[in-house]
Amino acid sequence: MTKVEKVNLIEPVSVSAIRVHKYPFFKNTYVIEFPLDSVPNFVWQTLFEQEMVSSLRFWDRKVVFVGQKLQLITTPENIEEKVEWLKEVIESTNRRVEEYNRNEQLRKKLEEEEKTDLEAMRKIEERLRQTFSIR
Repeated sequence: MTKVEKVNLIEPVSVSAIRVHKYPFFKNTYVIEFPLDSVPNFVWQTLFEQEMVSSLRFWDRKVVFVGQKLQLITTPENIEEKVEWLKEVIESTNRRVEEYNRNEQLRKKLEEEEKTDLEAMRKIEERLRQTFSIR
């Protein structure tokens, strides 16, 4: 598995880089597009969604990733709190990415050790066959 990279909002956030437009399917709902420093891969997005749902504060908002942009779909109320929430979810996601990468490294190391052990056992068995077939 390839190392999962962290993803962040481009900071400092420039208001001119943030696009806001009306969400066509619900009244009083808008899409706020935040630029990201990279395109999040599937693992990062999955961890993000898990963090978002576990925050229990997502009922009036939705997040969608489109390339190198994060789209927050929400109502205009408490927008400052929602942006802070979004930053917190990104931070906690990046902490989970670190944990994920550590676990993947450990898994790879264990697989390599197991492969080495299997090879050593095969060599021992072969030497035993040779030893006992001579007699």
